[in-house]
Amino acid sequence: ADHLNMLVGNLLDMSRIESGALKPKREWNILPEIVGSVLARMRHSTDEHNLEVNVPESLPFVPVDYVQMEQVFTNLVSNSLKYAPTNTVIRIRATLADETVHVQVSNQGPQVPPEHLERIFDKFYRITAADRVTGTGLGLSICKGIIEAHGGRIWAENISDGLAFNFTLPLTWEGALPPQLPMDTENE
Repeated sequence: ADHLNMLVGNLLDMSRIESGALKPKREWNILPEIVGSVLARMRHSTDEHNLEVNVPESLPFVPVDYVQMEQVFTNLVSNSLKYAPTNTVIRIRATLADETVHVQVSNQGPQVPPEHLERIFDKFYRITAADRVTGTGLGLSICKGIIEAHGGRIWAENISDGLAFNFTLPLTWEGALPPQLPMDTENE
């Protein structure tokens, strides 16, 4: 039932993306909170891998749809879990780059032939292990639709020990910079 529910959800999300009806409900959110929520929900799935998370609490707020960004992280981590061998490292890190936040989810799974790096974000496009890895081939295309709906960019690249998914998100929203966190006066 859960698998069928996820499949129907993915198909609905894909049709919303294709029709232009996927509109992020943006609010100023805390990226480490989104990542933490996803990893807490996936904790049983990630048991056989080593997670390294470097998403600093000091990052500014990001103007994103919380639920949609949870889906992006869930899809990217799930993809890494499917293709990376057990007991390997999956890394999630975020850094500031100009007026964007740059996120990378990397794994020590097989590299992707360079000619396929762009196509892996196409619907139903699968390169390796389609016979032993479950899924519909929609997860990465949904990620692309969500990131682009937020004004960002997503891409994959081979790295020395595997594959990395990268995306950027703008830090401005309708021309406004992120709000500042209130100072904690008790510790000063």
